[in-house]
Amino acid sequence: MPIVNPDVKLSLTATRSSRENGLLRAWALIDSQALHHNISVIRKFAPRSRILAVIKADAYGHGLAIITELIYKQVDGFAVATLAEGILCRQIQNCRPVVALSEFWHPSQLADFQKYDIQPVIHGHHQVGWLQSWSGDPLTVWIKFDTGMNRLGIPGQQLSETCASLQALPSVKAVRVISHLANADVPDDRYTDRQLENFESASSSIQCEMSLANSAGIIRSKDTHKHWVRPGLMLYGVSPFAGVGQGNINLKPVMQLKARLISVKAVDKNQPIGYGGIYRSHSRMCIAIIGFGYGDGYPRNIDARACVLIRGKRASITGRISMDMITVDVTDHCALEVGDEVTLWGEGLPVEEVAEWAQTIPYELLCKVTARIPRIVTGDAKHG
Repeated sequence: MPIVNPDVKLSLTATRSSRENGLLRAWALIDSQALHHNISVIRKFAPRSRILAVIKADAYGHGLAIITELIYKQVDGFAVATLAEGILCRQIQNCRPVVALSEFWHPSQLADFQKYDIQPVIHGHHQVGWLQSWSGDPLTVWIKFDTGMNRLGIPGQQLSETCASLQALPSVKAVRVISHLANADVPDDRYTDRQLENFESASSSIQCEMSLANSAGIIRSKDTHKHWVRPGLMLYGVSPFAGVGQGNINLKPVMQLKARLISVKAVDKNQPIGYGGIYRSHSRMCIAIIGFGYGDGYPRNIDARACVLIRGKRASITGRISMDMITVDVTDHCALEVGDEVTLWGEGLPVEEVAEWAQTIPYELLCKVTARIPRIVTGDAKHG
């Protein structure tokens, strides 16, 4: 493996023997075959577009180094949020474009953009001025313009002029155009159509490569695909649409989050369980303690529907989630043992369902799986 930037926070990776895996308290299985399958699904949705795989936030919690190594021969480029993420990606592979979507806030960063061949995104005129003063090697840059999300981006009516200004600079090798969809994951919402119209109107006179579609856009409308598509969530096998499972889009979840039972005990009737005593045993119960908590990335605020899978059967969570432990009711489970495997999300318990219990989105749950949880690659891990 290459030496990586020590300033980048990495997920632990695991290449272990079966015995070592059996001693893990908790782990995340990363299914390489599911990952490759999802890329093929993306290709079918957008056969004429190149894929800019979004691997920001530690590849949505899956492990940036792992995901980059697994897919760099299958995709056409990578999108990250920060320079540090881009540098790590570049150190793992040197044959695909790397685009830093949001971090370009100081002119001194241009030196790293050049050194590591990372493409910055220009979203303000102050950055154009920095490029005018840049005397290093020419860079490929992306202009982000605002089609209606009202976040980063120059106004659409300034796109043509800004593009021409950048193309005239000796410090710029090539210019590409990018924007972002705000509501593409909301079925029947017409705002995506308005953004698409704004995109087409502003870019109609420009001759350069363009990108608009995120995961939801890729699935929803081929008109958004353009030269490059930017799959994030769907790359990892999760549907971007609330209430629409991955199976309906032929995606396969890449991560399964696992832990072990570290204790099984009897609790008498009407006894408090966990911090604050918010849950009391309704009868004599059998309680199992799982070696996982919010310190590992499980959501602390979760409703009464929350459960885990033990030996293929659901077990309800009881009491508050602790930093390192979860308590569950296993009164109706037979012959459980310390060391038994628990599924927190994965086959039979999709992360979308867990997100509903936590009143959040799958993106957040995946990204919050902490670095102390080893990621273990399963399946055929060959490239492409």
